[in-house]
Amino acid sequence: MSKKTSPSIRLAGAKADLKSTPEKESSDLISRKQVSEIPKLSISPKFKPGTVVSIWHDPVQEAKTRTITISDLKFEKAPIKMLSMPKVSLSFEPMEGDKILFHPTPGFTSQHPSLAQVSVRAYILNLESSTLDLDSVLFEYHSGNELLKKTAFLPSDQLQIGPNELAFWQNSREYHENGDVIFLEYPFPTSLKISFKFKGFEVPVSYTKKLAPYPVSFGFPMDSSDLNEGEYVSGYSMHGGGDQVFAYDFGVVGYQSSWNGIEKGKKGNENSHNLIWGKPIRAMADGVVLRFENNIPNNWAPFPPNKTEEFYDQLGEKQKNELWGSFPYGGSGNHFYIRHGDLVALYAHMQKGSLTPELMKAGAIVKKGQILGKGGNSGSSSAPHLHVHLKTFKNNNNPESGDFRPLLFNTGFVIGAAEYPSPGSNIYWSKLKNQGIPGQKDKWCLIHPSSTHPLCKMPTNWGEVCRHGIPSENYQKEFDKIWPCGYYPIWIDGFEVNGKTYFNVIFRPSGELSWVSRHHMTGAVYQKEFEKWTGQGYALTHVNSYLSGGKTLYAAVWVHGKSMDFLAYHGKSLKWHEDNFKNHCQQGWVPTNVSCVKSNNSTLVTALWEKTNPGGFYAKPAMTLLEFKEAFGQFTGKEKFKLVYLDAYQNGPLPLLSGIWYKNAPNYSTWFEKFNLSGSQFQSEYNNFLGNGFLTRVIAGYSQVNQAKFEGVWSK
Repeated sequence: MSKKTSPSIRLAGAKADLKSTPEKESSDLISRKQVSEIPKLSISPKFKPGTVVSIWHDPVQEAKTRTITISDLKFEKAPIKMLSMPKVSLSFEPMEGDKILFHPTPGFTSQHPSLAQVSVRAYILNLESSTLDLDSVLFEYHSGNELLKKTAFLPSDQLQIGPNELAFWQNSREYHENGDVIFLEYPFPTSLKISFKFKGFEVPVSYTKKLAPYPVSFGFPMDSSDLNEGEYVSGYSMHGGGDQVFAYDFGVVGYQSSWNGIEKGKKGNENSHNLIWGKPIRAMADGVVLRFENNIPNNWAPFPPNKTEEFYDQLGEKQKNELWGSFPYGGSGNHFYIRHGDLVALYAHMQKGSLTPELMKAGAIVKKGQILGKGGNSGSSSAPHLHVHLKTFKNNNNPESGDFRPLLFNTGFVIGAAEYPSPGSNIYWSKLKNQGIPGQKDKWCLIHPSSTHPLCKMPTNWGEVCRHGIPSENYQKEFDKIWPCGYYPIWIDGFEVNGKTYFNVIFRPSGELSWVSRHHMTGAVYQKEFEKWTGQGYALTHVNSYLSGGKTLYAAVWVHGKSMDFLAYHGKSLKWHEDNFKNHCQQGWVPTNVSCVKSNNSTLVTALWEKTNPGGFYAKPAMTLLEFKEAFGQFTGKEKFKLVYLDAYQNGPLPLLSGIWYKNAPNYSTWFEKFNLSGSQFQSEYNNFLGNGFLTRVIAGYSQVNQAKFEGVWSK
């Protein structure tokens, strides 16, 4: 096998003790046994480190053999029987209920589509009176309207299954290779057809199974508070194959003209030179200790780079014989197996003597975030790192006896290293929302293990953030200061003064919302974005039209998961809008946005309607300041309606206003409208209302006598 080359921070995967396991090297995991029992063998792809921080290990290679009986497996007969099809029954993992589980991840940035990996283990029971020989496995699934196919071929006679024998096969991989693992892009398929082709049989045995993301997730096993300034965790979903296909090797990197896992000024030939050395390792969830080890000597040093495969094999064998081979589960080094509900997590390769004393007993109670030990280099490992993986819980005596499961996280931010070549170079980190770390061959990631975006520089606990009069050229920069701190725009208002474009914007806490915001879109671009995001389950929640350099442009916000029951149009004439207004109302639609621009002596309307029940409403799209004052007196003063929307636009030197009033509006028990304010007056009113518990509901800007003026509505 050719030597691996990798950047200095890339972590390589596990390497098994090649003398202790009879499994064949392949990107697919295979084995067979008489039906009464079958050992679950440790995997054994060869791997040669290419740098001083590349990792190999096999944390469980010396674990006790797992025995599988018929009662352990849920066999499924082939749905169709034909004479030219072999008689077999199959059982699949990872599977819960009637669904095969896949490993979802975000994209390498938040602007990339979500990703996923599928690895399926099939247990095959031969019901024929003669030996079967599995030749290939075909996977078929849909990506949109396209049918995709992936075939995994087995070398001749690699998996022969005798009568009454049970064998298993898995679309797997070697370390950091794509192998036969299936990589998906969002929107993910909901089913997967798997066809097994046996030599001598014309018709394959086919099963169509439902697909679903694994629903269980954890906190991250490290915390940003334990990292130095500018440091990130490194890793990706490209571990080995078999039971560890969804495992991780984590390191720590800092920036030194490029991302590097070695302390600045050090050579990397000592364990302490690695940035992860001594970093706290934390529990991903509450749990109970099943077993641990704290006394395995630290490995002497990281493996040196650029040596032969034979050199690494000999050094690994020497490490085993002299340091960890005599310990139960010694390949895991100093470690904890912790039961988290129905799952068991292995935290491996920590420093000798670093485990938390009160946890060093079977049955000890562990709390989420509690320090377990320190990052180290012990056991079957070539350099300091943290290895973690999941199994289902079967019994207390053998923590590796369960089935493999994806390891997903519900906290932290991640970005592909290639997308983040230097600190601060890309703001679009992906938030981990019940997802794993993305990975493909040669594509590793930086991880910020915190609930706060790594580039957030302002408080995260404000009720709102409101900015007014932002020059167009500064808008994106100002926008990017706010949203990473956990806010999303609910209101965007563009306007012109003296030929320059400005923006007003209101942000609210985003929580777990997925949202998209765009501005400076032409009508064609807006239509394209509208179709893209609504097609992915996002609902339009706000839209604004404005003039910039004589062109009509648009800003909009889409939110995922909100009701899709809305009606929207843009660039329609005022006459078309008014002609269709009554018809929309009769169909149960209620206007929420009616934004206007005056272009070439025509008033163009952009509107958003929803099906809601405000108890009655008024909408007026073309009011002078005097007409607005009169309407306000009528609808607000006399009829007690609430002003919920206001948009301003220019008719030559004069401003016009478009307003919407509702009879009933949430959070309007007390409210105020302030009009014709200068920028400083608006800021003063804003500070006063915010200090008294009011939130900004409306902000509209316009030009009056070549000066910026603002209208505002606050309520609580």
